[in-house]
Amino acid sequence: MLYKVEARDGSISIDKNVVGKIIAKAVEQFGGKVLISNHRGRVAGFAAKIGVADDISYMEINLGKNGLDIRFYILIRFGTSINRVTEQLISTVKKNTEEITGLEVNSVAVVVTGMVSKQTARRNIEVKG
Repeated sequence: MLYKVEARDGSISIDKNVVGKIIAKAVEQFGGKVLISNHRGRVAGFAAKIGVADDISYMEINLGKNGLDIRFYILIRFGTSINRVTEQLISTVKKNTEEITGLEVNSVAVVVTGMVSKQTARRNIEVKG
């Protein structure tokens, strides 16, 4: 459970899976050129390799005093702009999370763990917004 508030008419709760789905949808917009990975650059399973994974165990989603702090890891296919991908992911995840959950987003960090061509070239590039 990420967030829970008791209201007069009942309780409102938001699970980490909600934010995980928002991140997965943002990654899907790149048509398989971006993959969600773990901190070591590994992608789990066949579904993840085609860009449809939303495994929140690979994502760090925490609610602090100033809002949500989100960190997730990605692999990018060779020939795709790291700058364009990370900026667009940060913008999309922040905007959609605030719209859907109503929670303030303090920071979004995208960590590029590698570039994929025939083999994966390891990287450790963190872009924060």
